[in-house]
Amino acid sequence: MAAAGVKTEKQAAAGSKARRDQIIDEATALFLEYGYAATSMSKLAEACQIQKPSLYHHFASKEALFVACVSQGYDAAIARLRVICDDPHLDDEGRLRAALQVIYQIMAASPAGRMSPIIAETSRQIPSVARAFHDQLIDPMHEIIHQIIDRGEAGGTFVALDRLGLEHLIFGPVVSLSLSREMFASFEAIDELYPVDQVSAAHTDLLLRMLTGQAAVTSP
Repeated sequence: MAAAGVKTEKQAAAGSKARRDQIIDEATALFLEYGYAATSMSKLAEACQIQKPSLYHHFASKEALFVACVSQGYDAAIARLRVICDDPHLDDEGRLRAALQVIYQIMAASPAGRMSPIIAETSRQIPSVARAFHDQLIDPMHEIIHQIIDRGEAGGTFVALDRLGLEHLIFGPVVSLSLSREMFASFEAIDELYPVDQVSAAHTDLLLRMLTGQAAVTSP
């Protein structure tokens, strides 16, 4: 009987987590579509097909639910970058290419990155959201890119460049593309106007030309 009881408790915990994850997924879609202010707990409960008291059982407030939505996926995203950073089969250029490709996917395609306009909307009202976005996603991404570049400089693959300027050259276009895709998400030609893969490839090639000391790019 005890074993059965333990199993039941585990099943209940798993069911609660699955329900919580479902709420986060539904809420993320609503926040992305309507923004923070226009998304009420009533609307969230309706989308999740539960009563509002049940929603409050999982999340004490709309702010708490929003923080959970914004933070969803951070750990997995950073884990992917750490695997690339430590991959012994990649050379310095390959490591940077792979890392930047993942960063573009995170910022321009995943819910974690696409939340950035809403984070900007709520940064003064809910500072904890902006702090989580910075500390759990942006800062670790910067740290990993620095590690890759440091290794390249130490091995002679990359030349030393002003680190602050380089940091903005690396992350500025990524953030700009992410914001542009969200601002103009209703445009039918969004993938033609702001293509993630093409921008990522062109941006990475330009950065590698700088880091390897190659001549400036000339028009074809």
